[in-house]
Amino acid sequence: MPNTTTVFVHSGWRCSSTYVWHRFRALAGVRAYYEPWHEQLARVTARTINAETPDNSGLRHPGGTDPYLKEFEVVLDPAGGVKAFDASFALDRFWIEPEASDLAQQAYVEGLVDAARQRGETPVLACCRTLGRVGWLKRRFGGFHVMLVRDPVQQWLSFYSLRKRPRPTYFELCHYVLLSEMAGCEDVAFTLLGHDFNTGGTLDQRLAAVRGKLKRAPASVSFQAFLAVWLRSYLKALPQADLVVDVDRLARDQAYARQVEAAIEAGCGLRPDFSDCRAPAPHGIAPPVRWRRAAREVVDLMDLHQAIVGPEAPPILFRKLAPSFAAVTPAPVGPMTKLGEAVGGLMGGATLARAPAKAYAAAARTDGSRR
Repeated sequence: MPNTTTVFVHSGWRCSSTYVWHRFRALAGVRAYYEPWHEQLARVTARTINAETPDNSGLRHPGGTDPYLKEFEVVLDPAGGVKAFDASFALDRFWIEPEASDLAQQAYVEGLVDAARQRGETPVLACCRTLGRVGWLKRRFGGFHVMLVRDPVQQWLSFYSLRKRPRPTYFELCHYVLLSEMAGCEDVAFTLLGHDFNTGGTLDQRLAAVRGKLKRAPASVSFQAFLAVWLRSYLKALPQADLVVDVDRLARDQAYARQVEAAIEAGCGLRPDFSDCRAPAPHGIAPPVRWRRAAREVVDLMDLHQAIVGPEAPPILFRKLAPSFAAVTPAPVGPMTKLGEAVGGLMGGATLARAPAKAYAAAARTDGSRR
């Protein structure tokens, strides 16, 4: 009997999501949709689907010559584009709350899920544009939600390494748009970007607006905008995750990779093979920003000390940002806590293991952070 669980893989851009999608795609009986919120789906056709492959993309993706979007062939509209998809889905309502209504977006996702199930396949939706929508998707579609987290400095350097100076990458522009539209963060956005943006118009218009004002912005602006969105996204998404995967560790620790495979199988019945996962070489340039200071400035500006080092903080965020908080040294933890952290790092939501509250509280006091 085919597995009826819908699998969602959530991540940011340049976070190994293409690799993880590629490994799901290799499984029999799976229809793995690649970037199902990408705006290009509004105009794709049967002919253009074959035009872009991992080999010719220039993005250092695995996957060879198989078109990224071949799974969408069964949901194409004869008039062009994917049925029920609208380009506004890409970043509009990125921060949608779980209880909000969006019938058009809901119908689109239902179409993808139904197309797979009608063929006896398990739908897997892997996308870089869903971290702000995890709760909304989970409430409507249930399913098994996998979240990928990468070292934020290396993730941002991956954006930066693709620049054609002085032109920023698409990934940087998307973060400028998302930051400018983060509810309740208008002052943060203005402080980091130095401009107000009219958030109306199509996505193309909004991307053009941020490009026009920020195409020569220093690297520090790009990094801090990225980190602000990274923090807000993961703080919103992590409590909804069924499985949190540290993709840096996945590439260097075969025992951990086997644990992740087993956890996915237990959660949704599928077992992707990550034995060929290899860590990309660290980007061989020193970050062109004082990133530790820049990161601390963003955390201060967003008042997120407790969210990162407090008793309810997701441990993976602390681990990924620890180099930025070199003065913040958690109290020593015993072997049982370390074991819990190793196991809990595979879990999401409330079950995510964390170091004792006293250790994080001591860290906060050492740093003089607000309590």
